[in-house]
Amino acid sequence: MASYVIGIDGGTESLRAGLFDLSGNPIGFASSTYSTSYPQPGWAEQNPEDWWKAVGKSVRSLISDTRISSSSIVGIGLDTTCTLP
Repeated sequence: MASYVIGIDGGTESLRAGLFDLSGNPIGFASSTYSTSYPQPGWAEQNPEDWWKAVGKSVRSLISDTRISSSSIVGIGLDTTCTLP
């Protein structure tokens, strides 16, 4: 059975997930958006629960769209662009 890794990138407006073989070749991609609120000038806020939901949605979509078995995933990497106190 082939093995794969998933890379997850959380950005300003969406979360993206990519599936790669162990040589680094891309197999598929999926993304999910989330909202940003602006409660006052100079402020931008997002709900971390939305990030978590976007991870689940994107990864499930990626697995479904590429038709690979989740048991063939041997690693997951995650990065984000955010500032937390």
